[in-house]
Amino acid sequence: MKFIDLLLSLTISTLSFANSINFLKLIKRDVTYDEEAFLNNLSEECRTEYENSEYNNKCMPDITLVNYNNSCSDVDSEKCKTFFSDPLKCFPSCQNIPEFKELFQPAIMKTYQQSNKVFCQTNEKGELCPYSLSMMTKGGGINVLLDQCKSKKCTESLLEIFKDISIDQFTVFENSTYTTGNFNYNELNLVNQYISILESKKCQYLHVTSDAVTYH
Repeated sequence: MKFIDLLLSLTISTLSFANSINFLKLIKRDVTYDEEAFLNNLSEECRTEYENSEYNNKCMPDITLVNYNNSCSDVDSEKCKTFFSDPLKCFPSCQNIPEFKELFQPAIMKTYQQSNKVFCQTNEKGELCPYSLSMMTKGGGINVLLDQCKSKKCTESLLEIFKDISIDQFTVFENSTYTTGNFNYNELNLVNQYISILESKKCQYLHVTSDAVTYH
């Protein structure tokens, strides 16, 4: 399970735009997740069920340029929505294992869903939004955020995600049994600055009709 990548993707992608530098130079990425220790603490029955579950691939995928059409369709399916509403129900052999319950608690599942939405945004033409594309290609820079503004639909979808982010979500992950280290909360709070950019008159001025959407 790609907990570190997905749980940090919201904050990392936001911070990557600051001063057009890579997020690794900006955020103190000192929180690490020991997946092997987590897996070793599961019962054999639970681990087998977990590792062979279709929910891992369907609802918590590694979304790329190659698979995003299918993956974004999967994560938006009723099956995955049901999974995120009660993930432990999908792993009956693991329901009574505290460490498993800890990593599948609501705050972490919410962050997974937000991360999926970040990767799956589309504009008025049904094409990937610049921000989603930059996440898949590991791009960055303030121009990507401004390109996002060229589509009203892309702008509004990203704003909705950012406004739904709570520092508490990252606190939960930071305090997990199988993570070590701390987030730099001063830097995490930069998300508010990007909300301001997306809500600015400059961003609104860049909105164009769906017939004229172009990205650079």
